[in-house]
Amino acid sequence: MTNVVIRPATPGDADVCARIMYAAFESLARRHAFPIEPQSPEFTAIQMESMLRTEGICGLVAERHGNVVGSAFEDERGDIVGIGPVTVDPGTEGGVGRALMESLLRRCAERDSRGVRLVQTAYNYRSLSLYAKLGFAVREPLSVFQGSIENASTTSGDVRTATADDLEPCDDLCLRVHGHDRHGELSGWIGAGTARVVERGGQITGYATGCGYLSHAVGEADDDIIALLQAAEMIAGLGFLVPSRNTRLMTWCLDSGLRLVQQSTLMSIGFYSDPHGSWLPSIGY
Repeated sequence: MTNVVIRPATPGDADVCARIMYAAFESLARRHAFPIEPQSPEFTAIQMESMLRTEGICGLVAERHGNVVGSAFEDERGDIVGIGPVTVDPGTEGGVGRALMESLLRRCAERDSRGVRLVQTAYNYRSLSLYAKLGFAVREPLSVFQGSIENASTTSGDVRTATADDLEPCDDLCLRVHGHDRHGELSGWIGAGTARVVERGGQITGYATGCGYLSHAVGEADDDIIALLQAAEMIAGLGFLVPSRNTRLMTWCLDSGLRLVQQSTLMSIGFYSDPHGSWLPSIGY
């Protein structure tokens, strides 16, 4: 595009990038009568500042005539890169999102990333079309659930706070289920104190980095994911994402009083292995 400059994001961009991010999601959601994905402008500002200061997360901004008109981020803390959020000022002409995405994908190629993934909001046909043109393949339909868990059937298993000593067995579990680990990301959530593990017979059979839009979970079986969800103190953000083809987890969520509020799509470029176990993705992947 002419008159568009892509450059690295800096902490000084936090305010304008947060404003554009919330405005982009708000405009899209109101147009389709769906809930706004960022909870509030204040929450968006906190999230933006966190992304800009987290080591391993790369941010880019798009400028036109010296003004920031969009931003895009990717999580580079593992072999698999997670892209998002990618947002453009609603009043800006088209093409900025593509320019940001192409810049991120070039960076992934230069780093020889094993794979690239993102979670796309299903009703946003414009972004789905863009990602398909860029080579992303649809891998999994996702359902977003929110609410409080009521009348849930219980499962066995002891859930406790994860510690640094749990990193290796959790990495091994993720490797068995997905073919890769999420070591850097998991380490950050353990440090933040939100990660949990479930144990059966003295062995870790599942872990979750939290419960909500930014969190992911991995388990040997559905019962491990259910135990982690039952133990969650709160659901952060819009909700948590469930693979829609997992009939048992979908049914459990609905029977537990949770509400399905939105559909999303997991997409990927490069390495992808069909999971061998139970899992919940984050909004990153």
